[in-house]
Amino acid sequence: MKQGKVVIIAGNKRSGKTTLSMKLHQKYNFNYYNFDMLLDSLEESFKSLEDGNDDKYITLLNEMVKRSLEDAENYGVNTVYEYIFTPKQLSQLEYKNDVEIYFLANLDANETNIKEDMKKYSNSFDWPTYASNEDIKRNIKWILEENELLKIECPKYGFNLINISREDKREPMLDKLAKVIGTNSNK
Repeated sequence: MKQGKVVIIAGNKRSGKTTLSMKLHQKYNFNYYNFDMLLDSLEESFKSLEDGNDDKYITLLNEMVKRSLEDAENYGVNTVYEYIFTPKQLSQLEYKNDVEIYFLANLDANETNIKEDMKKYSNSFDWPTYASNEDIKRNIKWILEENELLKIECPKYGFNLINISREDKREPMLDKLAKVIGTNSNK
């Protein structure tokens, strides 16, 4: 039996993390864990966790990755986790050398095209479709600041940062990355 793998897709908001993870899930049969949903559920269930500090969840990720690595070794299972983890957070991951970590960002982003892309790439259930203008502006600022931080922190912590770009470059880039990750895994 071929050994499975564990992959973490991290990076900026609206960078294609979910799209890439779903490609891996649908085409290459990866188990898929959306940390956004998991953390929102935990914080809704246990209000004391809702403090705005996601650093505490690296312990949870460690435990989940540990078990996923066991499934990869014992059963050939492939697993993908996705969230807006930071390089600093993932540098603290105990099993970081045993998993593949990819940071995604639209490094071609500017204030205007982020707003356009939020509309273009959002499904009816995605937050940009129901967010207020104030929330959109706040998130645009956050995305641009996070891009600059990723450019500094990824090399600092030894992680690759992939520019998924936008428009006609975005989807082919995500398809190519899914193929690279998926074809080197147990199907």
